[in-house]
Amino acid sequence: MIRLVVAASILLGAYGMWLLWRRPPRRLARADLGGVGIREPTIVQFTTAWCAPCRAAAPHLEAAAARAGLAYRQIDVGERPDVARRFGIRTVPTVAITGQRGRVLRVWTRVPDPGELTEAAAPGHAPA
Repeated sequence: MIRLVVAASILLGAYGMWLLWRRPPRRLARADLGGVGIREPTIVQFTTAWCAPCRAAAPHLEAAAARAGLAYRQIDVGERPDVARRFGIRTVPTVAITGQRGRVLRVWTRVPDPGELTEAAAPGHAPA
């Protein structure tokens, strides 16, 4: 019985740590991406060259950006580790949507559903 309790505690602790790790970066959620050249409403995908889900998601994100009338940019955090450090990006894909002057409106540490992107891109959407 004690072994079962210990095993369950370890699993719950590991799951809790995983949830914290996958949480969207707070620094990015409060950021302005103008410093990395994003000054218009844009869907931004933080990626790396080895990220297969990122490569698979790119065409879908680009199409969603075109439908919403937004720009689409990829930032390779493998080539730009300074950006990853500055905004606290720990996982890829991390996707952000920005408003005017590059102000971040919403952040996901996964590929968002098209409906989520449309909602976040709607005029007058308040930051999450």
